[in-house]
Amino acid sequence: MIIYNPIQNKFPKGAVTNDENIKFEILIKDNFFFHDLKIIIKNDFTGQIISKSLTFKNNEKNNYNKYSVEFEKLETGLYFYHFEFQFDNIIAYLKNNLLNAELVHDEHSYTDWQLTVYDKNYKTPNWYKGSIMYQIFPDRFKKSDNYEATIAKNEDDRIRHIDWNTVPHSNITHKNYSAKDFLMGNLLGIEEEKNYFKQLNIESIYLNPIMESSENHRYSTADYFKIDPYFGTNEQFKQFCTNFKNDNIRIILDGVFSHTGSDSIYFNRYNHYDSIGAFNSQNSPYYDWFSFSNFPYEYNSWWGFDNLPTVIKENKNYSDFINNKDTGVLNFWQNLGISGWRLDVADEFPDEFLDRVRETTKYYDENSLIIGEVWEDATNKFSYNIRRRYFLGKQLDSVMNYPWRNAIIDFVKNGNAEKFAYEISLLVENYPKPALDSLMNLLSSHDTERVLTVLAFDEPEDVPVDERPTYKLNYEQYNKAKELLKFASFIQFTLPGVPCIYYGDEIGMYGFRDPYNRLGFTHDNKDEDLLSHYKKLSNFRYNHKEKFKSNFELVYTENNCIAYLRNNILCVINLDYEAHFIKKFSGEILFENNKSYSTPFGIVISPRSFTAIKIV
Repeated sequence: MIIYNPIQNKFPKGAVTNDENIKFEILIKDNFFFHDLKIIIKNDFTGQIISKSLTFKNNEKNNYNKYSVEFEKLETGLYFYHFEFQFDNIIAYLKNNLLNAELVHDEHSYTDWQLTVYDKNYKTPNWYKGSIMYQIFPDRFKKSDNYEATIAKNEDDRIRHIDWNTVPHSNITHKNYSAKDFLMGNLLGIEEEKNYFKQLNIESIYLNPIMESSENHRYSTADYFKIDPYFGTNEQFKQFCTNFKNDNIRIILDGVFSHTGSDSIYFNRYNHYDSIGAFNSQNSPYYDWFSFSNFPYEYNSWWGFDNLPTVIKENKNYSDFINNKDTGVLNFWQNLGISGWRLDVADEFPDEFLDRVRETTKYYDENSLIIGEVWEDATNKFSYNIRRRYFLGKQLDSVMNYPWRNAIIDFVKNGNAEKFAYEISLLVENYPKPALDSLMNLLSSHDTERVLTVLAFDEPEDVPVDERPTYKLNYEQYNKAKELLKFASFIQFTLPGVPCIYYGDEIGMYGFRDPYNRLGFTHDNKDEDLLSHYKKLSNFRYNHKEKFKSNFELVYTENNCIAYLRNNILCVINLDYEAHFIKKFSGEILFENNKSYSTPFGIVISPRSFTAIKIV
């Protein structure tokens, strides 16, 4: 009776710039009578409401009439809209039901559609688009014997493991656990594996924090201007960046600016540093960075962890310390050769701080990359009682794409292509093209269970806590998870954005949440079959890099099979136990796990298969 879906009936598709006109079209059966049809658009930031009637344009096939309305460019912001039909005595509402139109009498029974309007000058780094990323937890990747770690300020509190295969300590196995045990991975160890990264066609490496810290995760920063002595020296890091960049691999650092460590120059609770920290004196130059409720032992800390005192981001001295274009932390590390930042807990920063991060980061290097840790849809995120504007052009380039991670895992485990198509389409519709093309697409991270573990269980959290430190997947569990991972990685490598491999996923490492997702990389125990899959998959993507930089179109959704176009490459995932025939497409098979067949009339997709076809 009534057809509207923004992906098919709004032009341009997806998010629009503040320099583009916007047209909405609705198809209505010719026997559906009404007096007026209006669109109601609300600017979420200003509260301003715009209302405009749609007008008849022409007759369409199948007895539909087309109505449309056009707007000149809108100002940058987040908008929500719906349509209203005026009948004789009532108003009915056309609302958003999984992106499709639903005619209802109750205005609140469904949500509005979202329209993202972003700055026309919003740009994201071209070098990142179409590439492949690799994430490393530095303490756990590789220890080179060619570097001898020096003594740390808090050496007496640290534990150096001798055996690389030691299971890290946790609050399950050790009382008063404080993440101070180390496998002693270092920069030289990472650099020694450069050829390995090249075999996987890696073009950027995201390193979890490397700045000096008393804890193995290094999220408790002790000195913002010094690499942890277990990893190397600042001079070595500068050469490290240069050497990787010479092989077209860029380094992205974890920026931890929401909190410091209590054992740090800035707080100095344990007097390991020569500074006068905020804990030591109210006359400390760092005192106004922190919020004390009862000096010195009671203070605001990240999620109540007293080893992570929270900084006041609105404090100008602190903001200058991080963001000053010449003397700040950001510029210091960019001068050492990094190509960008992943911002830890981006939700916890006020807009003004993130604005400055972008200004500073791009000031000397407009091609630097800014990725935010945001777990939800980054265009409509609410945090700290405000709507965020990460992707309107003045803050982030990218985010860690947890929504698609969850969607991919759910799809390969449970099927339902229609649900998966909706989850993908939602971000394609909401995200500005510069951000969509730059999304960090992950299946695992240091904050989640490893993907093989997620795929092996219906619910990993159901595994008893005391079994997790040494849990071994049995043959059936592992092989089931491995088969699903091959499907998941194919999707990860072919959706818009940049696939990011979490170290070890490609060789069959598995594990529950922290710290069991952070074990030492098993150099002597690799699943060669899985690694071969990743190498072939990365070669396929690299060889067709231009096709994966931009553009996306869903073309087929049926039962547990989905197909989408990346320019002229058709990517098909069939999780059914029967074949599918996709009409009107034929061409050359580029990549597949099971034999598919291209005919002049369409493509036969084998059961339980994924394939990529170059359309001719």
